[in-house]
Amino acid sequence: MRLSHALAVLPFTVWSGVALAEPATVDGAAAITSALQTYLGATDGVVTVAPEGEAYGVKLDFTPLLSKVPQKDFESSVTPVEFQLVDQGDGTWKMTQDQAFNLMIKMPGELDLTLSAANMKSEGVFDVALQAFTTSSSTITDMSLAEKISGTEAGATDVHYHVDSMVFESTAMEGANGGVDGTSNMVASGLKEEMALPPMGEGAPPTNITVTLASYEANATVAGYRPDALYKLVAFFVAHPDEASIASNQDEMKAAVTKALPFFASAKSAGTLTGLSVDTPMGVFAAATGGVDVEMNGLVADGLLREAFRLDGFTIPAGLVPDWAADLVPTKLAMDFKLTRFNLLAPVELMISAMDLTKTPPMAPEQDEAMLAALLPEGVVDVTLAPGGVTAPAYDLAYEGMLSAGPAGTPSGKAKLTLTGIDKVQASLNAAPDDQKGQFLPMLGMAQGMAKPGDNGALVWELEMTPEGAMMVNGMNMGGEQ
Repeated sequence: MRLSHALAVLPFTVWSGVALAEPATVDGAAAITSALQTYLGATDGVVTVAPEGEAYGVKLDFTPLLSKVPQKDFESSVTPVEFQLVDQGDGTWKMTQDQAFNLMIKMPGELDLTLSAANMKSEGVFDVALQAFTTSSSTITDMSLAEKISGTEAGATDVHYHVDSMVFESTAMEGANGGVDGTSNMVASGLKEEMALPPMGEGAPPTNITVTLASYEANATVAGYRPDALYKLVAFFVAHPDEASIASNQDEMKAAVTKALPFFASAKSAGTLTGLSVDTPMGVFAAATGGVDVEMNGLVADGLLREAFRLDGFTIPAGLVPDWAADLVPTKLAMDFKLTRFNLLAPVELMISAMDLTKTPPMAPEQDEAMLAALLPEGVVDVTLAPGGVTAPAYDLAYEGMLSAGPAGTPSGKAKLTLTGIDKVQASLNAAPDDQKGQFLPMLGMAQGMAKPGDNGALVWELEMTPEGAMMVNGMNMGGEQ
């Protein structure tokens, strides 16, 4: 499980120079305990380490920490996280785990949460010099999460999640440009989410929605990850648990944050899903396949955030649209957005320099303008819509574009729409009742009149928003200054 992998890493960030004897010893167990407490605190009973032959048995019990929650009538229980560490004698350590897990938290009138996993099985090899697992694998079976959120004006919300199985695999190596580069793969099957949302109106029943997925797989990469600096940052906050302590030691904190920058250079994930079904009061919406891709840079000068999603084999409940409109309902869609031309490093560096936690507010109000200027050095961000489209039985609509916009000035950009199947769209609309036909056909005719011919009978609209505020369609000014 990722939790135990992360926790197993913690000792080595301050322990890389310690040589432990074989088999495991009491002194070695004490060294691991001390190192773990650097990151988890020294509360009695939280960290327990004992020799077990050639291995060190580690138990992390968070019950003593949960017992300190001050809220009235707070209840909790949690299974200790247990794993074994074995020194392999070559600068690496093997970690293994095999257990069930349960967590319960109750905050009367606010939250009722239970989490369980029938089995969590993990194995990994940690490289002391790299400060990361060079290889790791985890399997979680029969995992459930039930969450009831109450105390809101709208009413209580109940959510239940279940996953039959999740399998994680990961690797790590010395980064090509510093830090650590890593890859990971996650495969989940039998996913289900059940939601009971508050009633939409007085006297109405709750809204029940059930989402199921046959499978989901994600492949991810990260470059330039800085685990050593991040662990030290965690250690700082454990050693300084309250605001006053953090404020009085803010120079140390700022140095730790600066050393950890940019946290990671870049990361991306590509996910694929199968067998999506969303059961709603209106009926079942479904998709045969789909996917979600995410890409981002860390806190660097070359800001990047990208998100793309796609669905194929999309269907809607029978009878939701009239027969004449059935061929207009999309069965396939893809959208891909990217945000660039912004700087995340400069405002963070400015904040670290200008912030004084001993003052209220910690940053002078006049710094707001400087922060914005640092974030947007050219005054705008670029939003790019990569080539994508919507497909229905009657048509294919392709689109792409780019927009530059900022807090001042007029947004500007270009887009291109390409439509094939206009004859089938017209045929569908001609079959509509007269009142609806009278609404849609004139608008379609107007759009068709502004289009220019494309390949294979397609219609093309090239749109442009000029810096002067004009809206152009295929070179024709539709309003504003040119």
